Amino acid sequence: MSEIELKFVTGANAQRQFSERVLPLFDKHQVTVISHKEMRLENDYYDTEKFDFQQKKMGFRVRGNNGRYEQTLKTNGVVSGGLHTRSEYNVDLQSPKPDLSLFDASVWPQNWDVASKNASLSRQFSTHFTRHAYEVEVDGSRVEIVLDCGEALTDKNSSPINEIELELLDGDVDSLFTLALLINSNMEVRLSDVSKAAQGYQLLHGFNAKIRPLPDFLSLEDATSTEDAFCLAVQIALAHWQHHEHVFCESGSIKMLAEVAKSIHLLLQSVSLYLPILQCPELLALHKKLIAYAQQWSWQDDLQSLRYLLSKKSLFSKTLSKHPAIVSYLQGRKTGLMHAHEPKQLFFDNDATDIKIEAIRLVQQKPWQGRSTGYDHRVLDHAKGWLSQGWQTVQQSMPLNKTMGPANYSAVEVMLRQTLWSGFLLGDLFVEERGNFRAPWLDLLTGIDELNALLMLHKSIDDAEVESQDELRKWTAQKLTTLIIIMERTRKVAMQRDVYW
Repeated sequence: MSEIELKFVTGANAQRQFSERVLPLFDKHQVTVISHKEMRLENDYYDTEKFDFQQKKMGFRVRGNNGRYEQTLKTNGVVSGGLHTRSEYNVDLQSPKPDLSLFDASVWPQNWDVASKNASLSRQFSTHFTRHAYEVEVDGSRVEIVLDCGEALTDKNSSPINEIELELLDGDVDSLFTLALLINSNMEVRLSDVSKAAQGYQLLHGFNAKIRPLPDFLSLEDATSTEDAFCLAVQIALAHWQHHEHVFCESGSIKMLAEVAKSIHLLLQSVSLYLPILQCPELLALHKKLIAYAQQWSWQDDLQSLRYLLSKKSLFSKTLSKHPAIVSYLQGRKTGLMHAHEPKQLFFDNDATDIKIEAIRLVQQKPWQGRSTGYDHRVLDHAKGWLSQGWQTVQQSMPLNKTMGPANYSAVEVMLRQTLWSGFLLGDLFVEERGNFRAPWLDLLTGIDELNALLMLHKSIDDAEVESQDELRKWTAQKLTTLIIIMERTRKVAMQRDVYW
């Protein structure tokens, strides 16, 4: 059977917070509790020697509950920003020993050799937790609210489980969002697309704290509708946001924060771009929330400049290594920014989770269909106009006959990034020469990143009040001069390229 669910993770005991902060509000919000069960669940996850289940993004477990056993297969399914839609198959067992042959043959991937997979099964990890399951009725729909508190563990490692899952049993999917917003407004939660199986595999193999890059362009076809193009943009932005948010929470890797900030700006640009066509109050409200929330991440610009300056792979490393006092000052600023803004707390911020819920809700409900026209037209019909408008703004902001310095480039940075995001969202409709056109503009953005780092270093030399830094001041000034010369050449090349649309 298929299941549709939303999943939260919490930073503390989910059941206690839910009982104290959410349950008492059910009557006020017309939520009726039909039943409540508490159980202790012991789960062993199995895979083959070659990890065939993991490679197919399937989860296979045997669950024990009060002497009763059940084996479950969960397929990969689809995750849209946090709303999970996937197939789940359950079979009762007489003992805790798994048996793949008990599933119907139709559940398996093509050419899946059940007998050989069965013979090579072994337990890989376990998840043990206490579950509180509430079946509730809201707006005529039935939803199961599940709170799991426990741990995932291997022979060598363990990690806590504090999750809330909302699964639609019967009725309208909007009831999930109603309950999700109620929970988010009264608890510190964040949406998650990481299953317990994925959590277990991370423990088993070690955590991979690598950036998952965006594609060069959002994948579109000539026949893609405006509505579908917007939904794809929202989904890719949310997926990028949630993945790197999770990686940061698990690893503490600062470079993930730049990817989160990138996701927020991509989501904001997607809403800004499509708002004139998909006019509806819900999209306008999300736009306002995103503008405000993006401001909470403006400190990321300084953090990434500091990270760039302090990187051993940067152009500054060799020179700065001769000036330990400045390096110490920059490291102190970086630490201070992290303490001041507490990224993990930002991830559990009610506004952040509210934005994600509302974005997923928009993609599911498509409220513009009853209020606007043109949403079902090809996005190609709008794309040339949107790209031309952005290009005209760029030309007006940095005309060829104008000499630009550091202040000028700083002033156009936001506009240039927005224009290039629009190109990311629409460029797949115009294959010819798109990469050739965008390349020098992307080089300019890289130059602006380096420029921001140099300007921060220039200011830090003065703020640190360290004696005998004349040599570093001179070096920084020379670097700034050279960089601006290169950027001006790149800008002239970029401005003379023919547009690709």
